[in-house]
Amino acid sequence: MILRMPEYCRSFRCSAGECTDSCCIGWEIDIDEKTADYYMSVDGEFGERLKKGISSGDCYSFILDNERCPFLNDHNLCDIILNLGEDKLCHICNEHPRYYEWFEGVREGGVGLCCEEAAKLILTRGGEDRYYETEIPCEDCDEYYHELYRFLYEVRERMMDILREDNSLRKSVTKLLSYASLIQECIDNGETELIPEVQSGADTEVKADIPHMLSIFRGLEPIDEKWKPYIDGLEEKASVTAHNEEHITYIRNIGIYFIWRYFLKGVYDEEILSKVKLAVISMAMAGLMFGAEEDVGMYRCAVLAKNYSKEIEYSEENLEALYDMTYTERLFFNESLAAFFE
Repeated sequence: MILRMPEYCRSFRCSAGECTDSCCIGWEIDIDEKTADYYMSVDGEFGERLKKGISSGDCYSFILDNERCPFLNDHNLCDIILNLGEDKLCHICNEHPRYYEWFEGVREGGVGLCCEEAAKLILTRGGEDRYYETEIPCEDCDEYYHELYRFLYEVRERMMDILREDNSLRKSVTKLLSYASLIQECIDNGETELIPEVQSGADTEVKADIPHMLSIFRGLEPIDEKWKPYIDGLEEKASVTAHNEEHITYIRNIGIYFIWRYFLKGVYDEEILSKVKLAVISMAMAGLMFGAEEDVGMYRCAVLAKNYSKEIEYSEENLEALYDMTYTERLFFNESLAAFFE
């Protein structure tokens, strides 16, 4: 079996105590059974501390102390690593922020936008078309149509190439949405033998409805209590304005990230249009956030993108709500979405 990931993932390093939004704060952290058994076998003073810091209800998990993992010390470093070694972390702590999707003979993955160090890589290098592959032991996956996988794999490359093209952001997004609609139609009609050519999407004079866009995000269930107040404040400052070249690159790379991460899931539900629209919605929100502050540099853009990812990607309810709205909410129809880009 092959593990395939973007090349930039090789450069990911956790910033540990330097991180301004630790993944060890504010999250419930489940512990896999194998690691929990090991923790329970540790002797001595630290072994006693492990036993006191782990809940064994329906599943093993760390008992949070004021929203913090009990093994996150005052320097925001992990006492499990310091006392037992990095190889003794549980599965979630070892893998985060990596994500994976399983197909027959292939496990695809990457690093998630919800981590600020990963976000820096995605914003600056996410547009690269280089991937690395390594051999790993075989793992199971759900059943799917292999012809559809081949079709979507090729289509995904074309979609990412659309966002890499040297066009205006609006033209790239319009092309992408038009192509996604065509591909969904092919899937619905069972026409997946041949890959359609990319067509130029029709331009539109529709104006971007920023207040309505922000009201949709305000209506989602917040993970961080600061999210809704931020959206409220954003409405006063957000506008669809010309971004500098760095911002445009970051916005394109966010779109590529979402397409890489979610598009191939369509082999299981035959649904790709909502996944592409999620990418464009995320690009639009990034544009509003980046443009609402003066002199926003790469680090601040990474923090804003990370905050957005936490609220959307790490809430199944919010993710599903956006997917549903891509078919029911007029703001998320092609013409209205394209209006958020110049």
